Amino acid sequence: MKTYEIGRRTGLMITLALAVLSINTYAQDQAKVSPEEAGYVGSGTSPLGEVEMHQNMNPKAPAMTKAEFEGARKIYFERCAGCHGVLRKGATGKPLTTDKTLAGGTEYLKVFIKYGSAGGMPNWGTSGDLTDAEVDMMARYIQQEPPTPPEWGKKEMLASQKITVPPSQRPTKQMNKLDLGNLFSVTLRDSGEIALIDGKTKQIVKIIKTGYAVHISRMSKSGRYLYVIGRDARLNLIDLWMPEPTNVAEIKVGLEARSVETSKYKGYEDKYAIAGTYWPPQYVIMEGDTLTPLRIESTRGVTVDEQEFHPEPRVASIVASHYHPEFIVNAKETGKIMAVDYSDLKNMKVTTMDAARFLHDGGFDSTGRYFLVAANASNKIAVVDTKEDVIAKSIQLIAGRTAQEAWATLSPKQASHCFRLLGIGEWQTGNQNQGGRKAVSGFVVRRIPERS
Repeated sequence: MKTYEIGRRTGLMITLALAVLSINTYAQDQAKVSPEEAGYVGSGTSPLGEVEMHQNMNPKAPAMTKAEFEGARKIYFERCAGCHGVLRKGATGKPLTTDKTLAGGTEYLKVFIKYGSAGGMPNWGTSGDLTDAEVDMMARYIQQEPPTPPEWGKKEMLASQKITVPPSQRPTKQMNKLDLGNLFSVTLRDSGEIALIDGKTKQIVKIIKTGYAVHISRMSKSGRYLYVIGRDARLNLIDLWMPEPTNVAEIKVGLEARSVETSKYKGYEDKYAIAGTYWPPQYVIMEGDTLTPLRIESTRGVTVDEQEFHPEPRVASIVASHYHPEFIVNAKETGKIMAVDYSDLKNMKVTTMDAARFLHDGGFDSTGRYFLVAANASNKIAVVDTKEDVIAKSIQLIAGRTAQEAWATLSPKQASHCFRLLGIGEWQTGNQNQGGRKAVSGFVVRRIPERS
């Protein structure tokens, strides 16, 4: 639930009046979001809705029964946590901590939840997704102290680990005729599966069960193993050398996750895997062929801008360096990028680079040296020089910026080494006041010519 900062109670009557006036032009026309579509709205649902948590009622907040609290908690993690965070500290959406929600009160909050806002908050009530009773319940719920999910350490990981085919029982050479260099791993999101598709014939080779809502698939350096991680933090290891591609190991690395990668530096090919989690906020380095956890590191720490402690820096994208035995790990809420040296896990060295909030996703340039990652809350692109382990450039984006304007910020040396694919702009379509269509916006990256 994305909302504005809560103001004074006197703003309630104005907000109510505007909401009523806008009903005919917006709320009544707003199409109901189907359960299937809901998973694609904003940051989507969270598997934490089913996790047992500590219930902490706030004596200053409106009363709730235990059943109401649990029902609202489930709705929050399904609809709201992706934008506002598990602990409601805010991310894409505004913070929903009790110092803000209690000041507004139940009636004020119900207006935002029911009617939404032009800033991107969905109209959960008038769309039909939540009943009036559920809207009231959610307004009371976000005035309670947020429940904290349990931690997930090595003990829990090992309890979830399954090695269905030990390394000693796996083939020593490819036992099928698949063109592994032209094999696609395609996410079948709602069914919790991936489809392996032959790039030449366009035929489905095999459909394999995985975790919930697979977020990413990563190939090992050798091309033998495929690592697949779902939002429920279930990590699957698929051996593509088997007579037919097969799940040979799996582990649950947390309660919610988005990223996985494997070691690619010379001498360490396929040796390690790393997974980063949204909850708990941490990353774990594992054996590449069994997924046995070797080292777990928390990402909790201080933000790069306001220098304040953040309890929930979720791990976003992770990539493997081609220049050092390192993983490049991005922490969303703190805005920090870490070069994690896996050459000596007992005396592990981590180089921390201050970038911008909230780091999300990106990719390498054509040389494999520069990693470009978007920080969506700051409207910046952070460029990491993975050879020197420094931030080579921080590019500030502005609305409507053209490719030429972005390109002009680069020095000739930087332009010659990287950014040959960098063209950044913003796009926006739709109008919330026209037929109830939601505004959609995002960044566009497009190819632009090399500089002479």
